[in-house]
Amino acid sequence: MIVLNQGKELVRVESWDDIVGRPGFNGNLNPAEHTLSGILGQYAFGDRIRCGLSDCHTPHGRGYLVVTKSGVETNIGKDCGKNYFGVDFETMATQFDRDMRDKQARERLWDFTFKLDELKQCIKALRTGERGADWVYKNSRPLLESGKGVPGVVIRRIADLLRTGENALTTEREPTEREIDLARVQGGRPPRVIVEKVADIRGLEALQSQNDLRQILVVDLEEGIKEFEQLNVDKMKSTELSRWSKWVGSIEHKLDSATAAISSGQVLLTPANLQPFAILIPKFEGPKSFQAYLKTLA
Repeated sequence: MIVLNQGKELVRVESWDDIVGRPGFNGNLNPAEHTLSGILGQYAFGDRIRCGLSDCHTPHGRGYLVVTKSGVETNIGKDCGKNYFGVDFETMATQFDRDMRDKQARERLWDFTFKLDELKQCIKALRTGERGADWVYKNSRPLLESGKGVPGVVIRRIADLLRTGENALTTEREPTEREIDLARVQGGRPPRVIVEKVADIRGLEALQSQNDLRQILVVDLEEGIKEFEQLNVDKMKSTELSRWSKWVGSIEHKLDSATAAISSGQVLLTPANLQPFAILIPKFEGPKSFQAYLKTLA
């Protein structure tokens, strides 16, 4: 791929033959007879091409298309530019690379502005659809935050499962006399507690912090869109261009994460899936409040 920096736009050239065929191109330029004027473009190829300097011709895969003060063009790698043209080339290359990044980021942001309405509709559909992001977020909060109808013992056990990455809900009980005797017969130490699996809880990943639907869709995306719409892409500085280009590049991943979190939340937030937690709740912690919460999910 070859990219030429022409004024306010970037021109992409697919074929190296198009460069060699330019009127001022010289693939055998003597650097001792020319002074560097500027950098016109950069290129990167899987196949190596020869350096255009007469006393080099080293094959390389990445380099620059440069122009001399006499208007002659050639191609050189970064090392050749530094060795033959010194500080002038390094300064020009640094500025050229910055200009290229800025222009590429600006192009990306302008393209993004034409997709804003589509993105807004996508976010709205994810949030307000049947059992969508808003429903999942609202109904998952009681499983993470106290005082919303789910007993603390359930919230604490869910926190434990999230911390360990497990989905098996277990309980503990004292061993029976038979279990103690059996352990002794087998030559082992009698167990102090017996851990029994109650159920596998599905969809717990929806409660992981990185899947916070409000953070993804409202804070990261909707608020980001509002801020972006107030900006002038053409007047952005390099730091702003870099920041917003990275943000735009993260949108598809955020939408995919939100979609996956919604699906996991829909699996998690069913009475049948969460009912096994009821076995943990002592009477003084209000088992009825947990049942009332489960009814809201039906």
